Parts: sequence; C-alpha cells; structure tokens
Amino acid sequence: MNTSQLLAVDLVLAVLAAGAWAAAAWMTWTSTASEGHAKPRLTGLALLATAVALVATAARYALLPALAAGSWWFASERITISLPLTAIPAAWAAMAGVPFLLRRRNTGAHLSPNDDSQVPTPLRGREAAVLAMVAAGAGAVGSLALMFVLGPFPALWTLMILLFLVAGVVVLARMALFPRHAVTALGPARGGRHATAATALAGLMACTALGAGVFTWLGSRAAEGTGIITAVGHHDAGSPVPVSATTPVTALLGDMPANATVRRYELTARVEQVTLPSGRTTEAWTFGSLPGPTLEAQLGEVVEVVLNNRDVQAGVTLHWHGYDVPNAMDGVAGATQDAVLPGQSMTYRFAAAQAGTYWYHTHQDSAEGVRKGLYGVFVVHDPAMVRSDADIVVAGHDLGGLGMLGSSNRSSVYRAKPGSLVRVRLINTDSLPQRYLVQGTAFTVAAVDGTEVNKPGEVSGKLLRLGAGGRYDLTFAMPGSPVTIRMDAAADAAVVISPGSPGKMSGEVSGGTSGEVSGGTSGEVSGAVSGGNSPSAGSNPEKATPGIFATTPVLDLLGYGEPGPGRVDTPTADREEVIVLDRQFRFVDGVPRYAFTVNGAAYPLVPSMQVAEGDVVKVTIINRTAEPHPMHPHGHHVLVLSRNGVAPSGSPLVLDTVDIQGGEVWEVLMVANNPGIWMDHCHNLDHAAEGMMMLMQYEGVSSPFVHGGHAHNRPE
Repeated sequence: MNTSQLLAVDLVLAVLAAGAWAAAAWMTWTSTASEGHAKPRLTGLALLATAVALVATAARYALLPALAAGSWWFASERITISLPLTAIPAAWAAMAGVPFLLRRRNTGAHLSPNDDSQVPTPLRGREAAVLAMVAAGAGAVGSLALMFVLGPFPALWTLMILLFLVAGVVVLARMALFPRHAVTALGPARGGRHATAATALAGLMACTALGAGVFTWLGSRAAEGTGIITAVGHHDAGSPVPVSATTPVTALLGDMPANATVRRYELTARVEQVTLPSGRTTEAWTFGSLPGPTLEAQLGEVVEVVLNNRDVQAGVTLHWHGYDVPNAMDGVAGATQDAVLPGQSMTYRFAAAQAGTYWYHTHQDSAEGVRKGLYGVFVVHDPAMVRSDADIVVAGHDLGGLGMLGSSNRSSVYRAKPGSLVRVRLINTDSLPQRYLVQGTAFTVAAVDGTEVNKPGEVSGKLLRLGAGGRYDLTFAMPGSPVTIRMDAAADAAVVISPGSPGKMSGEVSGGTSGEVSGGTSGEVSGAVSGGNSPSAGSNPEKATPGIFATTPVLDLLGYGEPGPGRVDTPTADREEVIVLDRQFRFVDGVPRYAFTVNGAAYPLVPSMQVAEGDVVKVTIINRTAEPHPMHPHGHHVLVLSRNGVAPSGSPLVLDTVDIQGGEVWEVLMVANNPGIWMDHCHNLDHAAEGMMMLMQYEGVSSPFVHGGHAHNRPE
C-alpha cells in the first residue's frame, strides 16, 4: 500500500472514529435517559459503537509508522497534536464507558435518570461514561479539523481555538445532559446560574468559531487593486540584507543577440465555433486554430510575437510554458503585465536561447482559457543537431469532453519514408495527466521538458505517463508498417504514421499567423513543425485493446538513460525550502471551498519564496493529497535530486513541470539565475484557480501590476 492509499485509509478511519464516538455517546445517554429498566438492545448498540470507535482510533495509530516511513510530513501533526487529542479521551472512554455499559447490560438495573446517588453500584459512573465518549467524539472531530482546516503548519492561536472548542463541547455536554446535579448541589437559584453559564459558554464558542471564520474570510479577499509586495531583503545566515532600490518587472527584458535573425509571428485571440473532424461543433477560444499555430525558431534568433485580442472578453496573455524568458515576457496577468482586453495588443520579444519542445498559453483566467483552446506549440531547433526527416507535433487536449490529439478527435494520418528518422513531440496541454501508447515500433525518449536525455535506451511495451504541461520527444526509425500513437483520455483519436513518401506540408500554420524572417542570415525555418508531412483526417483505426492502458507498465524516467551532465550542474545548496501540497477548507476570493493549498494557505495568502540572484535552493515538495500536482515554476528549470528518498539512477532529470503524484515527496535543486517575480503553481489549472499557487520573488524586484484593477487581472 503506497502513501497515498495510506492517507486515504487514515481519512476513512478518522471519519469512522468521529461518527462512532458520537453514536456511542448518544446511545449511552439515551439508554439511561428515562426511568425504568435497561434497554439491552440499545446498550448493546452502544457497546458496538464504542468498540468500532476504539478499533478505528487504534487503527489510525497503527498506520503511523507506515506514514512516517513515507515521510515525517505525512505523520508529523498526527503524532504531535492529533495523537494526544484523540488517544487520551479514547482511553478515558474505554476505561469509563466500557465497564459501565457492560454492567448496564448485565444487570438491567432500574435507574433514576438524573441521580446516581441512589442507584445500584453497577449503574454508577453513568455521567463519566457519557462525558468520556463526548470527549472522545470531540477529540476525533478536532482531529478532522486539524486535517481539513488547520493544515500542516497550524499557528498557536488556531490550536488554542481548537482546544477551547473541544473542551467547551465537553463542558456544555455536562451542563446540558446532567443539569439536575447542578440544581441539587447548588440550589434552584444557583442552578439557574448554571443554565446561564451554559448559554454564555455556548455563545462564546459560537463567537470564537465565527470570529475565526470572518478573520480568515477577510484575509482571503484580494481586493481590487491589490499589488505584489516587493521582497526587500534576503536572509543570509540569518541576517536580513536590505535592498535600497527596486527594479520593476517591466525593466527585466533580457539581452538580445546582436544582428540576430528575427522570427516574427502574429496571433489573434478570438471566440469562434469550431467543427472537429468528428463533425461535432463547439464554441472555443482560439488563436486561430486548435491547437494554436505552431511557432518555430532556431537557437540564436529573436522571437517576436504580436498578440491581438479580437473578442475574448476575459482577456488574454501569452505565457511561454517551460521557456525561461525574461520576466517582463512571462505573460502572467497581474504579475508581469496587464491582461490584453478586446481591441488591445501586446508584443512579446525574447532571445531563443533554449532548444526543444515547449508550448504557449494564456495566463489570464487560464483554467477556463486554456481548456477552451487558448494554447499552441512552440519549438526551437538547434542547428548543430541533425534534424529528423519527419517532425510531428502531437498536443493532447480535452476540449469540453472531446479528447483530441493535435487538431483532431479522430485519426490523423502522417507519412514517413521507411528507414527515415521520425521525431514525435508529445505535449500535454490538458490539466490532467495523460498516458500514451506507441504501437508498431520501439522508440527512444530523446528529450523531456525540452532537455535532451543522456544516452536514451530503446523502449517497447511501456506506456508514457505525461503530467499536465509536460513534454516528451520520441524518436524512432520508421518501419515498413504503420505506427500508431494513442492516448487514454482520447479513446476515439489516434495518430497514425504510415510508410510512404512524405506528402506536401499544408495547414500547420494558420489562423492569422505570419512567419516573416528578417535581420541577418540563418538556415531556412519552415514556419511549421510537420517536417513536410500533411496530416489528414481518416477513418478511425481499430481502437486500443480494452484494458491495455490499465495493464501496461509505465516507463519510469528516474531510471531511464545513463548518468551524465545535465543542463544544471549539481552545486551544493545554500538554502532549503519546503512546499507542502494539501487540501483544506479555505476561503478563495471570499468563497468557501475545499481548496488546494500550499503550506496550509490558498493563494494569495501563501507566503512567497524569497530568493536572491545566485541562490542555490534545495526544494522539498510534499504531496499530502491523493491527486497528482504537476508543479510548474515559471522562468526556471529544476534538477531532480530524489523521489521518495531514491535518487535518479539514469540520465539527469531536468524539468520545468514536476508531476508529483499523491503521497510522493520530491527533492529538486533550483538555481536562482533569472531575476523577477515568478509564479510557481499546480498545472492542473483548476487546482491553481482554487488556491494552489505561490510566488517566487527575487529581492529588489517590484511589480506595478495589480490583482483585478482596470484589466481585471486574474493570474490563475
């Protein structure tokens, strides 16, 4: 059983324990609440509920060694806070409640409901039994609150509120369930004061809980015009170093190579009705096609893209996913620019300094914009590398429930000469992980997230799992029979590469895109990335064998390829950061949600990671949920140091999107070499919209852009 499954079992046990303790307390009270003889059936049910609660509570702590083995982060608050909160009341309930219920069942004695002083010995201890079970139930509910509300880094004041509420429940139960004791002991007048005190305590508890909720709600609302606070100091050996002046993100434009060829493109965002090859018509937001036009360049060139917004009312930007552009060109609304509203335009300009497969998409309300079609492919070629004879881009996407491979939700057919070198660039432009199946040939994974793999080996009989935002470049020699590529999320779609003479290229750059080259000399750049192939819609070939995606093993990249140099050397980290990914009840933009959190908070309340240029930062990322979270740091790549304590044994793994599955712990190394204010977020964009985002801020960098404002900036 893996850590994610252990966490799920622990959650089920926690809910079961809380419910069983509440039921045991109620049935214990009910079975003795009226005058007369015992109710054996209800007493037996109370014993059963108590036994279930004790077993569930004990089972939770039996899981702790396994959770701690996965990482201390999965068991820390359970041991330090939850254990005493639940174990002590459970022990009290076992010692007080079980003997009482057994005596009650065995004797069947007559009981006056509110007076233990005149009852037989076997029935004494009723009050202690009931209150012990109430305490156990309150502690179990408090443990759930720790998981769902307080999170992995509970502040002292939140713990004090939790303990106050748990203790208050027990006191209120004592006052409400056994009031005659107070009246008898204190007299009628003082018994009235007892009821008043109970009411006052209940009101105080309600006000405390309500006040904490209001405080959280107020803090969650990013008001219109809220800007990003500048990081003005960097902690070096515990001493803050002040920064006297700040640099706006708009000034971080990067260096342009002299006399470089300029690759110019123009994209126009629009709302349109799109008819897919299946005949289905749907409304989409596009850059002129689905996916958007493929943009290309070669190393050393300058890329210039003019973005126009024709009629997308939400606004658009261009973010270059995985490409370490200068901060001013990062395309994040409210952080590095204002959203481009209808009738407006913006020009992006940066040097092509990284070769590989990347993609672009809007970063304004991206959870909706990308899903509806505002995405496209960006490829940079290295002229020093041998080009493949056929170069095919396959962007996997879900368009409103329609699984697409490239531009089709049916089959797309390409042709390649037998024996020629084929490169297939797989891009997951969706928010969920995708699994790809290659049939008809063995292949190599030549590159991951734009970085070449060192000495990749031949792969066959394995699936390729691609996290949201990630990319794999596959290469193979074209056999004499067709090669088919399928995706688990697109049952009706396939890419078929058939042997034959390559057809004439057509249609890959469309939708208002130009590919003008100017300024200097360079080798020919085609303006497309199809390698001379013409995709055509054909009849869907036979579908994949049922169950093949569930039974075929997945290639593990941590053991793929051979050790060797990566894009980033492995210097010694001089700083460490921890990022805990979880789910708690939070207010997001003032709306209560079961939010996706970072270090116990939802954006914009997540504290920023503050760095100085030149820092080497070791980042530990812990996923305490059962869902995958593909974390994407803008403007930087990271070198994977370990996953669940195991270091990579194959090629150095350099990523820009780290797909952290449920219950996993990753350690990565990041070099702070690209100044700016950068987003780091889950690329399941719905998760980002519900809070799983944070900023990485370089000291001394400021942003003039704001959340909301006249451009209605929404960076998620």
